[in-house]
Amino acid sequence: MIFTNLNDGLQNKALSLQIQKCLEFSKKEPLVEYTPGSYEIPNEGIKFNVLNYETKSENESFWESHLKYIDVQIMLKGSEYIAFNNIHNMEEETRNIENDFIKHKGKEMYKVLITDGDVLVFFPEDVHMPGLSVEKPKNIVKVVFKIDVNTL
Repeated sequence: MIFTNLNDGLQNKALSLQIQKCLEFSKKEPLVEYTPGSYEIPNEGIKFNVLNYETKSENESFWESHLKYIDVQIMLKGSEYIAFNNIHNMEEETRNIENDFIKHKGKEMYKVLITDGDVLVFFPEDVHMPGLSVEKPKNIVKVVFKIDVNTL
């Protein structure tokens, strides 16, 4: 997992070119104004989802990871906790290869608070539980880029 912010120039220069493209696109496009749904960065082959949802408690959420895609999650408006653990500490419950989704069970190693402009990058080993309420359920807007692991 990588934690950064859209404005962290030096750190972001050290990231892969594909991740940098996601960050730059987020800085120049008014993604917070997009209708929730699936899109693609023109001419880059990088898909992304604009999400607008209400945060929830841990018992209303689930652990997930992905095999084919790296998640680049950027908070556009609001704040949420995202719980994290390594895949080797978790137990797999279900696997949907077609949707690149693995559901897990286990305990959190720690939680990360993300607010406007914060970025989390999740690799296939990074089991995460996004969308957790900070104090009480609140509406947030977030973008999740999907980078094919074979393009890094």
